[in-house]
Amino acid sequence: MMKYIIVSIVFLWIAGVVEAQETLSISSAIQIGLENNFDIAIENKNIEINENNDTWGEAGKWPSITLNLGQNNSLTNNIKTASPFQLQGEILNNSLNPAVNVNWTLFNGFKVRMSKDRLDQLVEESYGNAEIVVSNTIQAIILGYYRAVLEKERLHEFKMQLTFSKDKYEYVKIRSDLGSSGTSDRLLEENNYLTDSIDFMNQELFYRQALRNLNLILGESDPDKEYEFTDKLSVDIPEYNIENLLSKMETDNVNLKKQYISESIIKYETYIRKADRYPSVMFNGGYSLNTSRVDLSNAFFPQQDGTSRSGPVDPLSAVSSTLFGNFTIAFTLFNGGKINRAIQNSIVREDIANLSTQKMKLYLRSDLKDAFDQFENRKLIYAIIERKQEVAMKNFEIVSEKFKSGTINSFDFRVVQNNYLMASMQRLSALYNLLDAHVSLMRLTGGIIETYNN
Repeated sequence: MMKYIIVSIVFLWIAGVVEAQETLSISSAIQIGLENNFDIAIENKNIEINENNDTWGEAGKWPSITLNLGQNNSLTNNIKTASPFQLQGEILNNSLNPAVNVNWTLFNGFKVRMSKDRLDQLVEESYGNAEIVVSNTIQAIILGYYRAVLEKERLHEFKMQLTFSKDKYEYVKIRSDLGSSGTSDRLLEENNYLTDSIDFMNQELFYRQALRNLNLILGESDPDKEYEFTDKLSVDIPEYNIENLLSKMETDNVNLKKQYISESIIKYETYIRKADRYPSVMFNGGYSLNTSRVDLSNAFFPQQDGTSRSGPVDPLSAVSSTLFGNFTIAFTLFNGGKINRAIQNSIVREDIANLSTQKMKLYLRSDLKDAFDQFENRKLIYAIIERKQEVAMKNFEIVSEKFKSGTINSFDFRVVQNNYLMASMQRLSALYNLLDAHVSLMRLTGGIIETYNN
């Protein structure tokens, strides 16, 4: 009874694999993944911020103009004054003071020009960051896509093994019922059949995991969404020259290009610090209008004869305007050496950036040589394993005929059958590893975006 339960589960899983599926090519997967990737979306927002800042106004070229409006009110009650001739009673004051002020730095040692160039470089740096994220994302999508293809092709091999074991078990079972085969042969084939059923179910699990990982990379909301993969597991095997690869890496590697930009930004910081040695010329101008109103209707003026005179019934008004324009030249003669220290520190940061660039080149050269050696090694291994798989398949075909004719026993045939399955699994793994090495070479030399994002 347990045997039939296992067999039913296996074929239910097989049925789940062959359901109607959406087709997916590697180019479509990359397009979907780039559109849905959160890290790329974040970098695009950073680009938007830096592009918004990349203006002459942000660099300080244009004047600042402010409009101020003041409205003041006061009520003074002179109950008792020190002078008998001072105004007494309630005095109400109102004033309205609009003013326009202009502040403009006309010259500050070319700092505006340097700041604008630095803002340009910050935009380029943000594009460089985005390019790094895109490059890494494309690599992850490629490997995730072909990992799912690999596990699906492995699943196909296990399915073929399972189907063959089932047929062989049914064949031996019929022979056993007819008395031409022993019980031990039937039990052996049944054990093989159940073993292959377990292997198939385990491989189905691996495939599901690879599929979920791919859907996660693509930003797919349904983690179990299945596809009909139109690109099979294959790779063109080009001939690479290590010197050409090293040269291409130094000019096209996305991490190195971004590092060059970061180094340039620090140089502009030094230029800006040196600008503090120059004098600054500033203009300050403005216009103000002052209107005031005084209400003396509740006040009175003491008279010399001891009487008092009431204030005017109508409020008193006054209007005045001021227009001014001033120029200032400022030159720092001494501030404790702050300017020189800032310049020296910026120069040191330039040296640090240069050292970081040299370090990155050194590590990238080492990584590229390792990737090149790995690619060449995996290329040879794949050629060997491919031939090994061809030999195993030929041997399997020969032994299958011998088994049908009864000239070879089940034990020996099972060994050949497992060898063929293992050779097929090794060939798929070697092919995927070769693809992995090839993609690493393209990423290190900056060709992965050009190849897969066009």
